This record gives sequence, structure tokens and C-alpha cells, in this order.
Amino acid sequence: MLELERALVIGRAPYERWLGTEPHEIAAAAAALRELEPQHALLCELETRARRARQLKRFLEIAVAAVARSAA
Repeated sequence: MLELERALVIGRAPYERWLGTEPHEIAAAAAALRELEPQHALLCELETRARRARQLKRFLEIAVAAVARSAA
């Protein structure tokens, strides 16, 4: 089972790196990968992706709030 878990963790990292949009999911993938391989090359990229996802989420929340205010 340990090899399966390891393969899943390592497989999830590239997925979140390229397609991840939820900051908490990207951070969870980075945390799991960090436990297995603290020096893995994707960790820096996952952290960057998580930061950008948080920024985008904040931007969208502000935009939705502005549209809601203007519609009211």
C-alpha cells in the first residue's frame, strides 16, 4: 500500500501544478509531496500555483461583489 500511496502523491503534484484551481487542494498536494520528498522539484512550482490561485480567487470574489453591488 505504501508504494500506491507514494505513486498517488507524486502523480497528483503535476496535475495540481498544471490544472489545479483550488488553493487548498494545491496546498494539500504540496504538503503531501513535501512529506515524501522534501526537495522535490515541483514544490516551488506548486507553491507558486497556490499563490496565484489565491490571488485569482480574491480577484473573482471582488469582481462578483462589484457586479452584485451594481445590480442592486
